[in-house]
Order: sequence, then structure tokens, then C-alpha cells
Amino acid sequence: MPDPIALIPVQKAKKPLYFGIDVGGTSMKFGLVDSDGASIDLNEKGEKGQPLNVAKIETERDPKKATSHIFREIKALIDRLGLDMKEIGGVGLGVPGTMDYATELLRRPPNIPSWEGFPMCKELSNQLGVPVVFCNDANAAAYGEYWIGSAKGQKSVALLTLGTGIGCGIIIEGRSVDGATGYGGECGHIIVDIAPTAKLCGCGQRGHLETYAAAIGLARRTIAVTDVKQCPLRNRITPETRLGEIPKLIYEEAEKGDEVALELILEAAEYLAIGIVSLLNTVDPGCILLGGAMTFGGNGSPIGRKYIDRVREEVKARSFPAIAQGLTLEFATLGGDAGYIGAAGLAREHVLSSGK
Repeated sequence: MPDPIALIPVQKAKKPLYFGIDVGGTSMKFGLVDSDGASIDLNEKGEKGQPLNVAKIETERDPKKATSHIFREIKALIDRLGLDMKEIGGVGLGVPGTMDYATELLRRPPNIPSWEGFPMCKELSNQLGVPVVFCNDANAAAYGEYWIGSAKGQKSVALLTLGTGIGCGIIIEGRSVDGATGYGGECGHIIVDIAPTAKLCGCGQRGHLETYAAAIGLARRTIAVTDVKQCPLRNRITPETRLGEIPKLIYEEAEKGDEVALELILEAAEYLAIGIVSLLNTVDPGCILLGGAMTFGGNGSPIGRKYIDRVREEVKARSFPAIAQGLTLEFATLGGDAGYIGAAGLAREHVLSSGK
């Protein structure tokens, strides 16, 4: 698990401050960040009495109601901290899916399609009196790592988030790679298998990286393997087992020493490396980070370390030597905090670059 974010009291924060909001399908996380990337103590305590750096509210499907809820939450946080709105530089909304940056409108975001086409940034900006910007949630997380996380000090970074699918955020010289149509960074759909029988991706196309290296693809591969191989996994997977639960079972068995489970994890690492090489040959970032739910314990686990070592080995074997020699390839460190920190950071970048 990533280390907890170190919090500072608002009195010690470097102004102006920026709100970052990590928008999920069921809840939204609000955090407040200063101009150096430090997270502000929100003057609330969690269940175990620890200070909190995020506030959460339910994600409202109706975009007008969502706008009102976001406005009220921001105002409540400002009042609680004894701040004036003049001390807030801007607000970043990290949202899944793609967006039209020219119009600042979302293109059918997953889980909240009703937000499509609604001018939320404009509405919130009018109400708050500060700039409000959308950013892709993967790019927001990547910017968080670039600003204060594992990629701090790097000129460029690509963060691959490994879960049900594979998300990717790319930051070059402090700017997110969004693309002409908002589809920049969709690296989960890099093609790694061109055979007509290649596995079908959830997007409807065949042979994409996430179909081989993310949780659902790994789960399906595991079912196919355990149908023909005797191993502990065979007894743990039943018709009632959900696909999303299987990677955790694989990890548990690999920790116990099961060679089949470890082989499946390392095979996923090889496919991930193939996708990373295509990314390196296209963008040449100096740093690749791996995050998300499917990192097999990360640096805190022997299995996680074997996983990333295999990725490194395959990347080195398949890359141009000059790229491989200077590449940093590590696990991300900010965990679930990367989204709101990066959204705040991208809002700050927008304000600085626009001169507003």
C-alpha cells in the first residue's frame, strides 16, 4: 500500500490553492492542494481519528444537481477552513472517458453518461468565480505522480493503471497528452496480437493490450489454463466466482508457491511489456509507472517485485538500448490520492498557461 499523504495545515499552505475532484461512478473525492502540491488537512477526522485529506460525496447522475452538489461541497470546505474564495486559483475535475477540450464538454463518460454535453465547467466557474477545467482521470493521476509522486523530477511520464482494463495518462513537460479528439493515452488498446483469433476486447476490437494484461483478460486466461492443468487455482474457481475476483486468487496462490499462478502473472507481465515498448517507441517518456488494483502487492510483495522485474526484463530485451538504459520503470506511490492531486495540478497548469 502507498504511504499516507503528508498533510499540512492550511495556515502553512502556499497560495493560491487548487481544488482537485476525482469523479468516480459512485462517489466524488474532493481534495485541496497548495501551489507546491502539498495536500491540505481538511480539519476533519476519519474513523480511526486520523486527519483527512479528502471529502467524499455521492456522484449525482443529473448534471445540474451534480453541479449544485459540487458547488456546495467546495463552499463548505472553504468555510470550514476559514478561507476566502480569492485564495482559490481554480478547480480540476478528473473524469473518466474522453472530452472535447475545445468546447469543454464530455463525450459520454463511463458510468455517468448523462453528463455528456452538459457545460459543467462553465456553470461551476460562473458560480465559484474561478477557472474550472475537466481532465481525464488517468491523466490526472499521471500528473499527480509527475508533480509530487514517483515521477517527481522527471520531464515526462506515462502512468499505466492496471485493473479491469488498462488506463493510461501521459505527461510531457508538464502537459497532458490529450490528443486531437481527446483519445490521447488510450494505451490499453495498443494492439499486441494481430491474429484473426486474437482475444476480443471490451471495446469490440481484437488483440488489444488490456485483453491480455488486465484483470478480466488474466481471469479468462486462468480459466482456460486451469481447465487443462491440475493446480490449486482449479479448486478455488467455481461457476459462481466473478472474473474480477480471480486475479486476487492468482496472487494468493502465487504467494503460496504455486508455479501455475506465478506463470500466469509473469505471462501478463510479458504482454504488458510489449505494450510498453510500443508506447516507448511512440512517446519516449523517461519514466513508466504502474499503478491500479492489479499490481500483485507492488514493492511490498515478492510476487509484485517478480512481476515488475519481468516487465523490466522484457522491455529491455525489446527496446532500443538508448531508451532502455535511461528508463525509470517503477510502481506508482500515490495510490488513490493521485487523482485529486493531479486534477488540482492540471487546474493550476491551466491557470498558469492561460494567464488567468
